[in-house]
Amino acid sequence: MYHTGSFIRGRSLVHRLDPRVKLSAALVFSIFILWVKPSLALASGVILLFPALISGIRPRTLVQAIKPLLFLIVLIFMVHVFFSDGSGEAPGGQTFHGLSFSRTGFQEAFWVVWRFLCLMVAAILLTMTTAPSQMIAAVKYFLKPLKKVRVPVDELAVMLLLALKLMPILLTEKERIETAQKARGYDASRSGWVTRLKSFSHLTSKILTGVFRRADELALAMDARNFRRGERSSLVELKLTSSDYIVMGLLIFFFIIFVALNSHFG
Repeated sequence: MYHTGSFIRGRSLVHRLDPRVKLSAALVFSIFILWVKPSLALASGVILLFPALISGIRPRTLVQAIKPLLFLIVLIFMVHVFFSDGSGEAPGGQTFHGLSFSRTGFQEAFWVVWRFLCLMVAAILLTMTTAPSQMIAAVKYFLKPLKKVRVPVDELAVMLLLALKLMPILLTEKERIETAQKARGYDASRSGWVTRLKSFSHLTSKILTGVFRRADELALAMDARNFRRGERSSLVELKLTSSDYIVMGLLIFFFIIFVALNSHFG
C-alpha cells in the first residue's frame, strides 16, 4: 500500500525531469490554481492528471495518498457550506439543526475543496516522482541566495529531508498499531463515541512514542557518522537537458494561454 510522501521509482519522462523544473512547476501551479476563475481551475485540475498517467501512477494510488486527509477535506467542505455568506441569493435557504445552508454555500464549498485537492495532488505527484535527495538539492539551489544573509540553508535542507523520510514511517506506525488492535479483536465500528475517543488518544500516544523512538535512533546514527553542521557535498548533479527545456516551454505556453483566458472571462 502506498504511503503519502513516499517516492515511487520509475523511468518515465516525469521521473527524469530536473527536480528544479518540477519544484518550480508545482509552486507556480499552486499559486495559479488559487488565482484563476472556477472554470479554469476545473480544467487545470483535469490537466493535472496527465503527469500522473505519463509517470505510470494509477488513480487508485492518488486516492490512497489523499485518504489520510479525508477528514480535513470533509471539514473544509462543511464549514463553507454552513458558514458561507450567501449574499445576493434569493431567500428560502434550508436549515439543518439551526445552521443555514444555500446553493451559494455548496458552490463555494465545492470550489474550495477542488482547489485544495488540486494542491494536494500537485504536492503528491512531486513527492512521488522526485527522490528526496533530488528534492533537497533543488531546495538548496533556490535557497542559495539566502546564504548571503546568514540563513542556515544546509540545515533547513536536512530538516526537510528528515521530514520527508519520517512521514511514511509515521503512517506505517499507524497501520502497524491498527493491525495489532484488529488482531486482538478490537472493532471501532461497534464502539461508542467515548470508547472511540479513548482509542484515538491511545493510538496517538503510541504513534508519537514510536516516532520519538525512531527520531532518537536517527539522531544517534547521525552522531555516529560524525554529522556536523555546514555545507556538504552531494551525489545529485543538477543539469538541465533538452527534455527539461521542452517541458518548460510547454508549461510557459499553457500558462500564458490560461492567464489570457482568465483575463478575458474575468
